[in-house]
Amino acid sequence: MFTHLPCRSTWTAFAVMLLCLPAVAQDSEGRIEQAEGIRSFSPEGGSGELIDLPAYMDSIDPTAVRWYQHVQTLANPWFEGRQPGSRGGRLAAEYMSWYFDQAGLEPVFVVEEGQGPGLREDHDFEGRSWYQPFEFNPGRSTRRLISADMKFGTRDIDPEHYTPLGNSSSGTISAPITFVGYGIEEGPDGYSSFKDTTDLTGRVAMLLRYEPLDEDGQSQWGNGDSFSEYSGVDRKLQSLIDRGAAGVILVNPPGATHGRRGLESFRYTRRFRPQLDIPAVHMDQDTADALLKDSDKRGRGLERLTGLANVGRITTIDGRETAKVELDIEISRPELPAQNVAAVLPGRGELADEWIVIGGHYDHLGHGYVGSRSNSDEIHYGADDNASGVGAVLVLADRLSAFKHDGDQRSILFIGFDAEEAGLHGSKWFLDNGPIDPDSISCMINMDMMGRLRENTVSVSGTGTAEEFDELLPRLTGPTGLVVRASPGGTGPSDHSSFYSSDVPVLFFYSGDHDDYHTPRDHAWLVNPEGTARIIDLAGDIAEELVVTPKPLTFRESTEGGRARRTGAKVRLGIMPSYSSDLPTGVLIDGISSGTSASEAGLKKGDIILKWDGEEISGGSALMQKIMSHKPGDTPVLLIKRGQDEMDIPVTLKSSGGS
Repeated sequence: MFTHLPCRSTWTAFAVMLLCLPAVAQDSEGRIEQAEGIRSFSPEGGSGELIDLPAYMDSIDPTAVRWYQHVQTLANPWFEGRQPGSRGGRLAAEYMSWYFDQAGLEPVFVVEEGQGPGLREDHDFEGRSWYQPFEFNPGRSTRRLISADMKFGTRDIDPEHYTPLGNSSSGTISAPITFVGYGIEEGPDGYSSFKDTTDLTGRVAMLLRYEPLDEDGQSQWGNGDSFSEYSGVDRKLQSLIDRGAAGVILVNPPGATHGRRGLESFRYTRRFRPQLDIPAVHMDQDTADALLKDSDKRGRGLERLTGLANVGRITTIDGRETAKVELDIEISRPELPAQNVAAVLPGRGELADEWIVIGGHYDHLGHGYVGSRSNSDEIHYGADDNASGVGAVLVLADRLSAFKHDGDQRSILFIGFDAEEAGLHGSKWFLDNGPIDPDSISCMINMDMMGRLRENTVSVSGTGTAEEFDELLPRLTGPTGLVVRASPGGTGPSDHSSFYSSDVPVLFFYSGDHDDYHTPRDHAWLVNPEGTARIIDLAGDIAEELVVTPKPLTFRESTEGGRARRTGAKVRLGIMPSYSSDLPTGVLIDGISSGTSASEAGLKKGDIILKWDGEEISGGSALMQKIMSHKPGDTPVLLIKRGQDEMDIPVTLKSSGGS
């Protein structure tokens, strides 16, 4: 597998070791023999080929041995996949801090009451902690329905007839019903579901899905079997919020030929936008019909009122004040606890207040709480992603703590980021909340998925983010014999991107994607210790030079060739999405890679992608589904929001194999 290794690869050595147990005869009969004593038990060897594993380990670079021990440990089932907030995640943080202490490093985070997160000018580390705790929300996928009860008057409504929406809030209300038709503020030919004076304060709004239908049940505004842009639930819900609704009942309109059937699940509707602060449910048509007939002053039901809404003959219709709906919904939307873990090797002299940051994320997916490509609840061990990077950080901590130099030296901060898999939360928290000013960081070196070197080739991203890299990197790479695939861009789906966004030069070491990425198959025995040791040596050579070079690096903006993780898509859009959970709708663009489809189409950082060919983009998952549905050369039209303006932008998609 690793053709660059002499004789046999490391993977082969460990695989053969597992296969070389003594042979067992399958046709022999089992028996029990009386033992003379435990010390007399010494069976003869079997017929399998024997590997002298101690001699092999002694023959390879000690760096490879130490690194492999770290990966084997962190990818052990005992660490439970290192999900943030879990027992295994906490143990992984303790593991890093123990080794930081063994390397003679100092804790960095202030813990005294009344102290801020910054370092004191005298570099006094008394009373500091290895850990920087924070909380994060991993997104809508963690919302869980705890309970739901619903009544109309004194009658209980069976839960089989309604489902809380996944974007609903917890809460208890009792309020009369107002039928709001399709909930459209302004449609074609002056159509509107509201009057200018419509006020839904203290009312439960019963809302029809989609848009006005013709006699055949097809959209009056769409194209054949599709609905128009006015059908999206996001704008409708926002209009109800703006008018003060106390709750929402969403109903599928009767007879919709191309609409979805039945009740949507809580899980499916977690993708709905915006995130509501009122209770909301999806109700079946028969139950909604009964509620309307009992509350409407003229006894009209769902089919009659929908017919009036289809021809624009009604706006909103208030039900009787005494006919009240009661809703009691409880939903958990947990903020998960997490913690970065970091240590300092103090510098000295005039460079002591400048910094080199060497880091990698130590968290992984646990049992698949986010981002799993296998849809499995097995432990995701995360050996390459990213026990490999953590092991590299720990090995470099040992090496650099022993680095001797007579002159001035920059301080080095070694850090394990938490909650990277759910959206770079740890690195963003670190930069926003100390302990060092980003302006004082000369360079950030990121280690993520660097455990499977193949064909002697490693990817290094960020090579265009400092002017000095043009000379430094070829000079230091030459003696290693490695083939370095240089990517100039500083963006990408790993923690270096957070630093690049703060105008810090970055270097990101990465040995390539594979089919085991984000699955339970990312095992420690598949990594390449000898190959990774060579990458670590190169990173260490670079770090040692950056620590003592008198002048700091000169930041240079570069987004060309930023790496994208494996998705299975044939095309690449070329954006770095933000993982903010506070957007009312769409996907916020946090960065654009130059030379990609997005940059050539004119998309910009800060744009919000609302729709793709007229269909709502409710979040990152919906965006990825759209990207994966296309082939190179397709030109979808994206509705984006830029500032207060919305605009359609056609994007010609390029192959994911290129830029």
